This record gives sequence, structure tokens and C-alpha cells, in this order.
Amino acid sequence: MSRRGLMSIAATLAVVLSACSSGASPSPSAPAPATTEPGASAAPAASTAVLPQARVAVWSGPEADNLRKVAAQYTAETGNPIEIEEIARDGYSDKLKTAIVGGSADFDAVYLSADWVPAFVAADGLAPLDEFINGADAASFLNLDDLQPGVSNLTVDGKIYGFPSEGDTAWLFYRKDLLSAAGIQPPTTMAEMLAAAKKLTTSDRYGLVIGNKVDEAWWDFMHYFWAFGGQLFDPNTYEVTVNNAAGVKALTFYSDLLRTDKVVSPDVTTYGYNEIMTALQQDKAAMGVEWMAATKDLQDCTKSPKICDQIAYEFVPPDVAGQFGFGGSSWGWSVPTASANKLAGYKFIEWLVGGPGAKQWALNGGIPSNTKALSDPEVVAQVPQFELLAKAMPYRHISPLLTTADQLINAMAEASTAAVTGAKTPQQAMDDAAVKIQAALKEGGYAK
Repeated sequence: MSRRGLMSIAATLAVVLSACSSGASPSPSAPAPATTEPGASAAPAASTAVLPQARVAVWSGPEADNLRKVAAQYTAETGNPIEIEEIARDGYSDKLKTAIVGGSADFDAVYLSADWVPAFVAADGLAPLDEFINGADAASFLNLDDLQPGVSNLTVDGKIYGFPSEGDTAWLFYRKDLLSAAGIQPPTTMAEMLAAAKKLTTSDRYGLVIGNKVDEAWWDFMHYFWAFGGQLFDPNTYEVTVNNAAGVKALTFYSDLLRTDKVVSPDVTTYGYNEIMTALQQDKAAMGVEWMAATKDLQDCTKSPKICDQIAYEFVPPDVAGQFGFGGSSWGWSVPTASANKLAGYKFIEWLVGGPGAKQWALNGGIPSNTKALSDPEVVAQVPQFELLAKAMPYRHISPLLTTADQLINAMAEASTAAVTGAKTPQQAMDDAAVKIQAALKEGGYAK
């Protein structure tokens, strides 16, 4: 991709990062931290620090609480000191933008959304980790195969700029009791899901729920878009393909849930994450596609007493059986170019993501992107859905990792709401989205 001047990138970051400052998806970022310190006991601390202190930036909330716990274990095991700077969520992106784009040596490792990486890289703000991988020392914890395909979400021009964390996705939540009473098996395709939704729709309960609120529309429709094999653009040529047969079929199916099939509430144009949750919790919908963060609350009988013992979840069904594809979001840990202690920062995030820290991160309430940690028996016993998440990793798609990604997201949200409300046909909506996406790709220097 082309490289634009620092001032241009800084301006882009002001838009992209401010748009993302409240998170990369409408779902909560992680389950609540554990109240006790789980996991195996730490090895004896080294008598002398091997590396200088690494200063790590993270935003406030569960991630910061979790980081303190695992950092203490890291220091106990290695002797390497870690200083954590917790930054308020509403000011986090601005703080990172100032430090990373401005070339400050404030941080040796940072927690950031995958959406932000291309612009930071274009501003020469992040150090490629390739020089450290399998070369920092003989005690490397890292096996990149355990992190795939998450590393690709933090890779630009073939170089790895971060290790993934908090890589989530969505499930199809369904009522076991209602499906069983109707003689229906859990859907394995979109056609089966629609047939089930039609059969389960009654005068007081819809068969399905979707969320098409304007500012959250893409984060719901994306799961359907990729389930039908949609593609925003060719990753090699940047030819826009969003309005091809697969993309139009996905939007037709999605909009018809309301307009033709009538298996969702007429109010779904005002629904987002919270409204989808409420519909499921209040027994107003038999099924729904929702972010995996919803699992804990839906199965908590103090929060969802009407359905807690009957709710189950599976992969979002594809258009063609077995050909899975669904949305996701991803964060990660990176090392700023201006860091004075790059190796110290690197070794910590390597341990955190690729080593023992990944399991502890999971047990303390985080969402690791390490398949070994996700499928660890102790982790699965505490968070059963992680076993399914480990299997889902190869099929996740996240929003485009471009400096102009926000424009693509807006174009897709507008297309989704236009089709669902009937303002445009699915083909017209996708054609309009294609024009906007093409313009965004040109503005970012990706396409001519």
C-alpha cells in the first residue's frame, strides 16, 4: 500500500481512532475477571532482572485488572519488571495516537485494536516483531501456529506488528426447549435457520432477532455477509466485490427476515447488542446471532431467569453446509517504534500471548487468541465456550485493516439499513456501497 505523510496519517488516525475509542464492536470486550487468582503456582523469581523494566499501556477496565495479575506472575517467573499504565477508555485512543504517531518513548508495549494497526504502521509508529520472533533468545515461548490466523489480523505488508488478544466472534443462540418441542434440530445452514424461525414464530414470540440500529448495523449484518461467502474487495487487486452475487444474496436474505419472511420484530431497525440480548432474555425471540460476550449473561439465571437453563449456542450457520464464515473483532499487543526497551516489551507480550500468560489471561476473564489456551481443560472447565472459539478461529473475518476502514464500515452499515427499511433494494444498496468503498480505497492509496 502507498505511504502518505505523517500529517496525513495523523489526520486519518484522528477519525479512525476516535471512532473506535469505545471498542471495536458493540459487544463487551471480555467476561468479568475472576475473583480469585487461578492457575498454577509461579516459578521462583530470578534474583536479578534479566531485562530492563517494560512500560505497558492498557485501557481501564477488565483488561487492566487482568494485566496486573498476569504481569505479577511474569515478573515472579522471569525477574523482569513490568510497569502498567492504565489509561481511561474514553481517552485511550488519543493517548496512544499522541505517543505512537508523535514518536514518544513512553511505552514499550501497547494494547490496541487491529483496526488501528495499518495507520500506525503507515506513520512508522510500530516496530515489526519479526526481528525478535524465534531470535530473541533460546527460551522463546512462541509458536505462531497457536496464534493463527490471529497474527494475520496484525500483519501489514508481510510483517507482523502485534500478537492477538480478545479475538471474539458471534454464536447462533437458540432455545433447546423450543426447538425440541417443534421437532427441529439446531440449524446447520441459513436455509435451515430460516425454516426453523418460520416454524417458531408465534403471536408472542419471533423465531429470530437481528439488530439493525444504524451505528451497529454492520456488526450484526457482517455475520450473515460472510456466512454467504461475501467479500468486500479482492485482497490482492482491491477490486470491489461487495455487490457480487454472494453479497447481494446475503443482504437479500437478511432484509427479507423482516420484509418478506416476517420472522423478526418490526422494531429491529432500533435494535443493537442490548436490544438483541433483551429479546432473548425476555423470551421474545427463539434464536438470535449475538456476540459471544452475551453467553455468560444469557446462561446466568439471576440475569436471564426465563431462558438461562434452555439457551444453547453453535457456529453461525453458513449458506452452504460446512463452509463457515462469520464476523469477529481482534485486539493485540504491539511494540512502538520509539520504545527504548523493545526487547523487554517484546518478551513480555510473547509470554503473555504465546506462553503461560495466555492461560492465566483466560482464567482471569480475558479472551486469549491462543488455541492451546482456549482448549486447555482447566480453561474450558471455567469458560466452556472457549472450546468452540478455538474451533471458530479459522473462520472469523474482521473488518478491513485499512487506514480508511471506518469509511468501509459506514458504507456497509448504510447498505444494511437501506435494504432492511426498504429504502433501497439489496442490489441498489450494495451497488451504492461499492461506489463508497471504491472511493475509500482510492483515498487510502490502495486502489487507483
